[in-house]
Amino acid sequence: MGKQNKEIIDNMELLMKELHKEWDRSGANKASVFISLNEVEDVNRTILLRISKKQKEAENSNITFKQSVRLSRECYILLRLARKIKTEESKTYRNGTCYEFEVALDKDELKLFKEMFSGKVK
Repeated sequence: MGKQNKEIIDNMELLMKELHKEWDRSGANKASVFISLNEVEDVNRTILLRISKKQKEAENSNITFKQSVRLSRECYILLRLARKIKTEESKTYRNGTCYEFEVALDKDELKLFKEMFSGKVK
């Protein structure tokens, strides 16, 4: 049984690694949100706090594997969202021509953004 258990563990680790790669990729753009330079610090802070909260939930030893995978996926989507916002923010500061910037989001990113910032989606 020891060899079989090792193989199962190895297969699960491979599966999780492949899922992480997939979750790190953004899907097709579904909508865009506009963020002003005045709001970007609060937006970034809100996203980071949500990531931190989800990571703490995932570290809880009382959750199921299914819950752990769900939380991991959400963290990857939030990290993708944070990267997109940071990239567009940097471009805007570099150009110095606008007071807001547009971020294109896929359906998962848009869903989470709406949960956190309802009313900002255009």
